[in-house]
Formats: sequence, structure tokens, C-alpha cells
Amino acid sequence: MTTDIQDKIQSERDDALATLSDVVEEARYKSLGDGRIRSPEKERIRLKYLRVIVSAQGERRKLLADKELEELAERLEALEEQQETQSGAVA
Repeated sequence: MTTDIQDKIQSERDDALATLSDVVEEARYKSLGDGRIRSPEKERIRLKYLRVIVSAQGERRKLLADKELEELAERLEALEEQQETQSGAVA
């Protein structure tokens, strides 16, 4: 993968993580904070906000896992290149 593509993917991933963090904080504020909906007939709205939190956190977890896997793959590739270089120098 080229550096430009990797940078673009990383930038988009970071933007998505930031957006999901904002969604979680807004939903948390509406459902649990000072912005809580107190009317009993609107309790279902609070539950919807809680579902948003759960969903957004799940997506954040997936993005972070993808990021970690990509970083591990890059580290492995660097180690393999280093090992090949050392093996070539020995021979």
C-alpha cells in the first residue's frame, strides 16, 4: 500500500473516531447528564440515545481494532525486512 493511501486511510479513520466520540458524548449528555429527558413519556427517547452510545462505541472499537491490526502488520513487515537484510548480509 502506498504512503498516500495509508495516510488517507489513517486520516479518514481518525475523523471517524472523532465523530463517533462526539456522538457518544452527545448521547451520554442527553441520556445521563444535565440534558437528560425527564418526562416519563419521553423515556423512550432516552433509551434511543443509549442505543446510539452502544452502537457508536461498537463502531469505535472496530475502527481501533483495525488500526491496531494495521500497525501490527506494518511492524511485522518491518521486522521481516530487517531479518531479510540481516540474512542477506550474513550470506
